[in-house]
Amino acid sequence: MISAGNFDSEGFAKDFLEAYLEVGFANMPKREIDLLVLRLLIEHSEAWTWDNPPTAFELARQLRAKRGRLRSMLDELSFRNSADENLTKSRLRAILTSAEKDFEGNKVKFQIEDGYLREYAKSLVQADLGIVDTSFDRSIVTLSGDKFLALVTEVMDEKAKKAFGKQLEKHKKSLGKANDREGLIKTFLREFVKSAGKEAGQKCIRLGAAAITSGLSEIPELIDSLIGRGRDDAGEGIDV
Repeated sequence: MISAGNFDSEGFAKDFLEAYLEVGFANMPKREIDLLVLRLLIEHSEAWTWDNPPTAFELARQLRAKRGRLRSMLDELSFRNSADENLTKSRLRAILTSAEKDFEGNKVKFQIEDGYLREYAKSLVQADLGIVDTSFDRSIVTLSGDKFLALVTEVMDEKAKKAFGKQLEKHKKSLGKANDREGLIKTFLREFVKSAGKEAGQKCIRLGAAAITSGLSEIPELIDSLIGRGRDDAGEGIDV
């Protein structure tokens, strides 16, 4: 990591001295010095960015320190950087793109080492759809199809949001009066996705996967399928 080819040692030294001396010589606590060094090691490495940070194991191997200690420090830095919500959503989109999708079991699994990013993802799901399973390994998040789709709708890019909105507009009357208050997407999740059955759960996973990987051509058919092509705007019921 720290070599002439992939590390800006001059930039590291300049930024370190500036931050260290800002609070007065010898006034910075050891913990803050360690966090500063770790942050600058990442920021001045060509291989790493906060959009694509190193794993705790990768850092532990290169810095010859305990993985648990470095994981704790990375989590703290992540919480400090939490004001940049666009960066957080971008990182989460990348993780969801490669998530393990079990269509038969109606489950989606993905691993999030970063403590802040994991809590952020859980909070988005819990706000609308309840408990998130992390019981086996706290870094592994397991979501049902409906919860996976709910999370995707919170972090998908603008093109996917536009495709979602355009298709839901066609079913605006079927979605009910609440859409004016909470938005079409949230109404769709509440009315047609929450507590989805097995078949609908599989469609939720496919719809979420299409939205997160920019498979925009698949979105209209999947939304129509979940809402029900046979349901007219008069509000007749449909079994999902």
